[in-house]
Amino acid sequence: MPKKEAVKDVEIVKKTTEELILNFGKGKYSAIPMAALWAKELKKREENRHLTPAELLDLALRDVLGGKVDWKDLKKVVVEADPVEAEGKKD
Repeated sequence: MPKKEAVKDVEIVKKTTEELILNFGKGKYSAIPMAALWAKELKKREENRHLTPAELLDLALRDVLGGKVDWKDLKKVVVEADPVEAEGKKD
C-alpha cells in the first residue's frame, strides 16, 4: 500500500504593517532607523523609482519587520554606497 503524500495547503496571509510592527520581537523602535536607511536604499533602485515616499516607507518597513533586512545588511549597503561617509559615522 503506497504512502499518502502529505499535501500542504498553506495559505499565505498578508499581514498589515501594523500587525508586523506590533509583533516585531527585536524592539519596534530599533526598526524605525533600519527602515529609514533601507527606504533610502530602495529609493536609489531603478525598479522603485515610480513609488511614492509613503509606498517606499511601507515597503522598507515590511522588509525590516519581515526579517528580510537586518543591521548587517544595512551596514554592508551603507559602506558600499559611500565608504567615506560610513567611516565618518564611526567617530
